[in-house]
Amino acid sequence: MTGDQRKSWNREYRYKGKLWRGESRERDIIESNLLPGLTLDNGCGNGKGTPAVDGVIGLDFSLFALSLYNNPNRILASMVQLPFKDRIFSNVLFIHSLDHLRRDERRTAMIEASRVLKDGGRIIIRVFSREDFRYGKGKEVEENTFLRGNKITTHYFDKGEFTENPDFQIESINDINYTINIKGTTFKRQEFIIILVKFKSRNIQ
Repeated sequence: MTGDQRKSWNREYRYKGKLWRGESRERDIIESNLLPGLTLDNGCGNGKGTPAVDGVIGLDFSLFALSLYNNPNRILASMVQLPFKDRIFSNVLFIHSLDHLRRDERRTAMIEASRVLKDGGRIIIRVFSREDFRYGKGKEVEENTFLRGNKITTHYFDKGEFTENPDFQIESINDINYTINIKGTTFKRQEFIIILVKFKSRNIQ
């Protein structure tokens, strides 16, 4: 991830504190699909989406985010260069973190997640869709990826983007639809929760 993005996230957390408060919606979907074993909360931020289970390790590249993360098991590192051995996690989570990467970074982050995930392990991804009301706001820096006034990149997903990875099978895609009210006006929010299962690694002859 670029140094500019790290600076932007550090600035946001340093001056605004917890960027996301309250209870995360549909937490039960994530927690009920976790396999026994270690879970990597990849790009954990201040921990709003962190499941309330044992064995979670939070990772983020923002020191200020980690200072607000209520879990002693936390590591300062990047999603595109994970400091872990191969195949040690049962679950890898991207809870509104994969959507803040550029195209090449998303591809690398998924490769790294696959590397540290056990065969049969699960990747659980939560992202905003292109039907969300914030889609299109800001400067488009890549297709369906926008840089807003806070200088943070956000990509908005289509379901088809998760069907092209040969390392994983899609177990489920959940549509999360709700509305929010801002100054008396109602806006639509739409998210996806995608659950992927890692295929068994192929033996190289």
